[in-house]
Amino acid sequence: MRTAFSEAQNGQQMQQANGSAQLFPSHALRLLPSAAFTCDDSGRIIDWNDKAVALWGRHPAPGDMWETAARDGSTAGRQFQSQLERGQPSSNVVLTIQTSAAIRISVLAHAEPLWDNDRRTGAIVTFHQCPDTVGEGARLWDMLDVLPAAVYTTDADGRITFFNKAAADLWGATPEIGASLWCGSWKLYRPDGSPLPLDQCPMAVAIRERRPVRGVEAILERPDGTRVAILPHPTPLYDASGAFVGAVNMLVDITHRKDADERHVLFARELNHRVKNALATVYAIAMQTLRYTDSLEAFRESFSSRLLALSRAHDLLVRCQWQETALKTILAESLSSFGPARLDVDGDEADFGPRATLTLAMTFHELVTNAMRFGALANADGKVTIRWRVERDEDGERIVSLNWREAGGPAVVAPDATGFGSRLINHNLMALGGSFHADYGPDGLRCEMRFPVINEAPGWPPAQPSTSSTVRPSGGTADPASPGEPAR
Repeated sequence: MRTAFSEAQNGQQMQQANGSAQLFPSHALRLLPSAAFTCDDSGRIIDWNDKAVALWGRHPAPGDMWETAARDGSTAGRQFQSQLERGQPSSNVVLTIQTSAAIRISVLAHAEPLWDNDRRTGAIVTFHQCPDTVGEGARLWDMLDVLPAAVYTTDADGRITFFNKAAADLWGATPEIGASLWCGSWKLYRPDGSPLPLDQCPMAVAIRERRPVRGVEAILERPDGTRVAILPHPTPLYDASGAFVGAVNMLVDITHRKDADERHVLFARELNHRVKNALATVYAIAMQTLRYTDSLEAFRESFSSRLLALSRAHDLLVRCQWQETALKTILAESLSSFGPARLDVDGDEADFGPRATLTLAMTFHELVTNAMRFGALANADGKVTIRWRVERDEDGERIVSLNWREAGGPAVVAPDATGFGSRLINHNLMALGGSFHADYGPDGLRCEMRFPVINEAPGWPPAQPSTSSTVRPSGGTADPASPGEPAR
């Protein structure tokens, strides 16, 4: 007995009345027990039966394809349409039909190419509404399509059968369903940067060895040249009978994690470097302070003061997140113990990097300490005026010219010897590539400093402190750290 379906299968060889090739007999299409339609070799719908209209909820318009007839804009719908256009057979494909704004149904579709001798003329598609269990599967695929995680599947031979939007975005490309193998990446590399052939990628290994692959990192390169570090999770898939049917893979973008790991390593190295520098600075301050003091009490006072100044400078850098710090802010921290009535501070904008900030903070501490002990801040009437301007030298480099003026304090007497304060100031400014000059007049100490606006000092601290100071005293060698008495 010849059934309608067997007649339909043989009907692909029949001719229409006008002699043109007939894709599939219309009467056979209407006798099929399920919804069905035929399409040409470009995927456009040519003919359909009433059962298809019932599921679609409307008659197809001229030129409609599956996506437009079913209003199926899902990844599965686009991939099914692509298979129709390439003439690939499909079976048990879960698709969706948007019959109205509020109603959406799941269908199970099968597609088979139609041929006229050796020429592909189109395809016949049959589909029927899914049972509830299959409908749950359709909803699962829909959920996978909108997940932010990159997910794709392959068949047992490694050909890609599904991928969601996140996977296409991660790859930066759209693989060919049923043709692309193993992975949709443009290129793959190992973590050490060496090329990783696609047939050796984690997904290929999982399919070839029938086992999950975990903990293997890779780097994918997109067609535009950008690279992303990924952690694949390929897992074999088996059907209800236990037969191997393919694999599913989730690609986790670990670029941010890798960047964080690199920042952590850099931070640890930088922290180690800064701790060593800080300890070297403390050691140098301790040794030089001990050298220029004649009693344990004097050492304790001078060393503690300088150590606290270094601590405050580090606190300032922490507040500024070890970024650039304004010169006004550095001065404000050094002079924070005095109110505006005792200080007159103004100048151009100039920002300094962490090392230069530490250098300047210690320099201003020495000047403030000197003013508190012997200068304008030693009584209630004295005042300190600080002015600076930023200019460009002949090489175009920004240079700060800073003037420190004291007035109203006790009578100033130039020191007879160069103390550690003067040495430290010269040491600091030379480390910045600058210079320092001090004058003692009857009205108070005057200092002139010049130093470049830089983000980092060229070496902090220098291996050896400077042993010279350039001064213009009024009757002696200047020591701004301790004028009028032996240097401390």
